[in-house]
Amino acid sequence: MYSIKAITSLTGLTPETLRAWERRYACVTPARNDTGRRFYSQQDLDKLTLLVNLTGQGHSIGKLAGLNWQQLNDLQNQSAAQQRREPAPFLEQIADALREYRIERCEQLLKKALLVNEPLDYARDVLLPAMQKVGNLWHQGKINIAQEHMFSSCVKRIVLSMVNNLHRHSRNNPAIMLATPSGEPHEFGILVSCLVAAAQNYNCYYLGADLPAEDILEAARHLAPELLVVGMVKTPPEELTVEHLHRLLAGAQQGNLKVWLGGAGALYLKGEGDPAIGSAEVVTDIDQFNAKIRQQRISH
Repeated sequence: MYSIKAITSLTGLTPETLRAWERRYACVTPARNDTGRRFYSQQDLDKLTLLVNLTGQGHSIGKLAGLNWQQLNDLQNQSAAQQRREPAPFLEQIADALREYRIERCEQLLKKALLVNEPLDYARDVLLPAMQKVGNLWHQGKINIAQEHMFSSCVKRIVLSMVNNLHRHSRNNPAIMLATPSGEPHEFGILVSCLVAAAQNYNCYYLGADLPAEDILEAARHLAPELLVVGMVKTPPEELTVEHLHRLLAGAQQGNLKVWLGGAGALYLKGEGDPAIGSAEVVTDIDQFNAKIRQQRISH
């Protein structure tokens, strides 16, 4: 069951709009506890999510209110298919908004896309192309580093909010820790990996970017994850990053901690035959990561 605070956070509805939809259109009928507080079921959340997305596309709430869940879902699927066929307009809207420093518009576009995609699809088909687009704009000199950082911060807020809302920590869930070593500031890879893992009910410990090996190992001793995911994007990696990675892998091996490496930097080291990374697995893309953590969970 979800509180009104949780529902508004997950759907983006204001409490006032939610109450209006309940009162005028009977879109959902929440349960109430002894003190009169409203609580919503998973079915209520699913329906409200559909309604938010469809009204955002221009459909009238008055017309949508009379549709059942299947009819609403059919409309959503049609919209998602259309969006997959036409990714360029979405990316151009992101680019246009960012050029004008309209970060709130970027966030609106990203959240709208979130409503019609599962976490893996959102990571692969929305976030990755958007980040690549923004990165290209920066390399081409069409936006500055401040704009690029603003967009990265926007993506980080959305992803970590999704991770927090996807599930609650439980001792019955496997745990995963994510970080990048010293000298590696790029955290987008571990961000989307965190999102995909959370969608599969992992307890996610997101440490962030540019961390010394010793601090990552210290965190692992306290948090006891089954798996450590390390992202490396710079190609070739900086000497400092490689040094910390070697220390990290040595410490992880001593502590029987499984390590997965991902990103272009990790693939570079593997291609160079770096002997130190032999104790770690190198994951090539988000789909492989998703498949591997699913298998890891089954064997948990």
